Amino acid sequence: MFTPTEAAVLTGLPVKAVHNAIDKKFVPAFPSTREGYATRLLDLRALMSLTLERRLADRFVPGLRREVFDALASAPRNTVSLEGGFLKIDLREPRRELAISLRQLRRARELVISDPDIMGGEPVFRGTRVPVHRIATLLGQGAPASDLLEGYPRLTSEMIQLASIYAAAYPLRGRPRAQPWHNQPPAYRTRRKLATIGVK
Repeated sequence: MFTPTEAAVLTGLPVKAVHNAIDKKFVPAFPSTREGYATRLLDLRALMSLTLERRLADRFVPGLRREVFDALASAPRNTVSLEGGFLKIDLREPRRELAISLRQLRRARELVISDPDIMGGEPVFRGTRVPVHRIATLLGQGAPASDLLEGYPRLTSEMIQLASIYAAAYPLRGRPRAQPWHNQPPAYRTRRKLATIGVK
């Protein structure tokens, strides 16, 4: 089962579009709670419907899209057939695309841990103290992966590639954590002259 935020990352839709599809009952969702927050969870069939929604939104009217989503429940593995077979939708490419996204998200989760004793519980890459969201932010600001690998030698190319996926699927909640030096005056270095030693 997946949250709307996870579903958005997996299907390439904006989070708002996922919530709209749930509200309009295009896709089934199940009420639940995660980490103390109320949410709605979606199953694999709903993910497949959302993957098709991204492809069909500008081609099919909402009523026809709903028929497609309803037909998914009884569809053979590779096609959905509507209007007595007049309209057929090939599901192979959307299924392949969704499977790749699922593998990437699962792998991203394997590479990340959240431990209260490490960086105050902020998600970091396993075996490091490097926050995942910091790397995703740097990538979003245009930092080249090669620079990040040089600046953070404990990271791998795979970690950097999956950082943005993890950060999008699991955004940080609340205000950013205050650093220990927050509201402290800047530290200045002062140079002291070495005492000259007289030579007799």
